[in-house]
Amino acid sequence: MNRLFRLQWKEKEYVLDLGDSSSRLFGPEKKWESLLTHYSWTEGKDGSYSLPDGSVALLRSGKLFIHTKGKTFQFAIKGRESSDAQTASLEIKSPMPGKIIKVEVKPGDSVKKGQTLAVVEAMKMEHALKAGADAKVQEVLAQPSDIVSQDQLLIKLSES
Repeated sequence: MNRLFRLQWKEKEYVLDLGDSSSRLFGPEKKWESLLTHYSWTEGKDGSYSLPDGSVALLRSGKLFIHTKGKTFQFAIKGRESSDAQTASLEIKSPMPGKIIKVEVKPGDSVKKGQTLAVVEAMKMEHALKAGADAKVQEVLAQPSDIVSQDQLLIKLSES
C-alpha cells in the first residue's frame, strides 16, 4: 500500500510516495518526475523506514525526518494532516493534481475502513483513495475523467 505525503522544504513542495516495495520523491523542478527511487525501504517496529545504506525516514507530529549521510532533513507534511483526525477520515481528498480514473461508490453506500473509494491517476501512477473509517457515503463530488487539483474534496463520508 502506498502512502503519499506532500512535503514542504525551503519554500518548495514535494510529494513523497512511501510504498511497500518502492518509494519515490517527486519535485516541481523535474516537472513532478521522480527525483529519487529506492527499492529497499524496510519498515521498522517503531514506524521508521530504513535503507541498506543506513538512511532512515521517520514520520512524527506532522513532520518527516530523513537522516542520511550524517545529516538530518526535516520536512513539514502538508495536505495529509488535520487537527481533527475524525473529520480528515471522513473527507476524501486528492493527494495531488491528477485525473479521476474510477469512482467505486455512490451516495448512500456503506463503506469499510480500507475500502477503495476512487482511483486518481497522477504522474503516470494510479493512486487508490481508501476509506479511513467505516462510514456511509454522503456525497460524491468527482466523476471519472474529471481533472482534479491537490487537496480537492472528492468524496464526503458520514459516520455509520
